[in-house]
Amino acid sequence: MTLSKIKVYAFVGPSGTGKSYRAQMVASEKGIRFIIDDGLLIKDNQIIAGESAKKASTKIETVKHALFLNEEEKSKIEKALKKHKPSKILILGTSDGMVAKIAQNLELPEVSETVYITDVATEEEMKTAR
Repeated sequence: MTLSKIKVYAFVGPSGTGKSYRAQMVASEKGIRFIIDDGLLIKDNQIIAGESAKKASTKIETVKHALFLNEEEKSKIEKALKKHKPSKILILGTSDGMVAKIAQNLELPEVSETVYITDVATEEEMKTAR
């Protein structure tokens, strides 16, 4: 199986609105076992590759990390994807463009379906997450 066969889903919302927290619920509803979130590849709630972008020292480094602009980080994720052969993957991001860029940088197919945080969380729940 090549990475081109993976069905890519996006989960989009502003920073700090609870995306990471709600991602498991969204993934579960769609039968997705793999999630890309802030530089990490997660399978069934376990980190299997990558390093958290949250550990980066600057905002710029955080963004570079989350977008897999570093070849070494990118190759670790691609290697894990090839090993585990997911049929579906959920990519978290703050915008449609960010998710599209992550998919492109990891040489994944284009996003086939997008879920927005506002589809699964109330304004009150997002405020609480912030």
